[in-house]
Amino acid sequence: MLKYETDLKVADVEALRKEADEVFGILKIDAAKGKFTSVIVSANEKPSGLIFKTSKGYNFVYEKRADGQWHCLEDDKRTEQPKK
Repeated sequence: MLKYETDLKVADVEALRKEADEVFGILKIDAAKGKFTSVIVSANEKPSGLIFKTSKGYNFVYEKRADGQWHCLEDDKRTEQPKK
């Protein structure tokens, strides 16, 4: 898992995904060297608060398929059809 701080809001998932894809583009080199089959990129908003700091985050999970290609599980969520 790689955690990083973003200037974006967690609610803006589309922009966050683009940013996470850029981060993963660099991270997948190390993932391949380490023979990992999955990677989590965790985008975290800047902490806020005076005494108790809080921060929201959003995780993107990338998995390596059997054919060696990486994909983000977020894409699987988008293509799933709602159950009737």
